[in-house]
Amino acid sequence: MKVDISQFHDAFFEEMSEHLAAMEQLLVGLNIENPDAESLNGIFRAAHSIKGGAGIFGFPDLASFTHVLESLLDQLRSEKLALQPAMIDSFLAARDVLERMQSRYRRGGEADDDEKNDTAIISAQL
Repeated sequence: MKVDISQFHDAFFEEMSEHLAAMEQLLVGLNIENPDAESLNGIFRAAHSIKGGAGIFGFPDLASFTHVLESLLDQLRSEKLALQPAMIDSFLAARDVLERMQSRYRRGGEADDDEKNDTAIISAQL
């Protein structure tokens, strides 16, 4: 018997909203010169949770975009890459794109040209 997981979409979207809010709060409060590991881990966990849920619920562009963000965050938290001020702006822009993607999925719509362009631009910045 196949389970219809679409019945759980609303729960995923609510959880995603919480992750996006946490991500924004942590990014805004991050000390660029000396980012604390707990904040970086929290931002990473938010992205990781969104990516995992997107994969489970069949939102491939959301999962793919979040994977790019998650990979960069992993490099930061493992200190393979140093945090730069422009990265915060890119992360916040990525958060906004994720929110728009979420809104689109909630409506059941397709990505428009603006969203596709924003996704490509932010992915390139990351």
